[in-house]
Amino acid sequence: MMMDGPGRTRQTEELVRKASEALEAQAWFDAEAKALKALTSCRARSDWAAMIDVAGTLRDARCGRRSSSLVKGAVRFLDEEIPEDMEFSSGRYLIQPPRVGADARRVRLQCIEDEIPVLVLCREPTTSTGLVPVVAIAPGTTVRTQVKAPANERKPTATWFQSSLDALAQAALERINPEQEVERRIDAILGCLDAVPDSDALHDLLAAACQEALERP
Repeated sequence: MMMDGPGRTRQTEELVRKASEALEAQAWFDAEAKALKALTSCRARSDWAAMIDVAGTLRDARCGRRSSSLVKGAVRFLDEEIPEDMEFSSGRYLIQPPRVGADARRVRLQCIEDEIPVLVLCREPTTSTGLVPVVAIAPGTTVRTQVKAPANERKPTATWFQSSLDALAQAALERINPEQEVERRIDAILGCLDAVPDSDALHDLLAAACQEALERP
């Protein structure tokens, strides 16, 4: 197959181009899907230059689909069995025991596939110290931290919800060892992004690591 750049196939180049075009059209979900495919393809070929561009496209697409104009309303609880054919609407979903992180991931991925703008957070039982563990998972990656309990457990605010998501994003950043060999670090960042996809800082960290890989002697 013909190459358009170092390690880059025409198919990969086309994915990168289409992701960028979808982003310009504000087709957030389409841009995210195409950017993810491009990112996977670029990583398989160690195409660091393209990954830098794609990381920015992916970040902006995800920022668009979680816009406050799309994701709004009260926090809704999910603590019972979640059927495969459950219908969702845009908004914030708090996954609670006995539901677990795997349920939260399934809900998030299903809503993205159905192009329903949501934010999903999973909490675990309150600890003896009164803190609330929040968790996000992906294959091979678990991100967990603890936050203060909401002032009203029965009506957590959107502010508490967002601050908990921010705490998870910070915990994901802290998992990354800056001294780790750069390619292994890139893969660690990709794992964290799979678990915590709505962190702008993780996308920027990915781009920076790819730049470092690109500049190696």
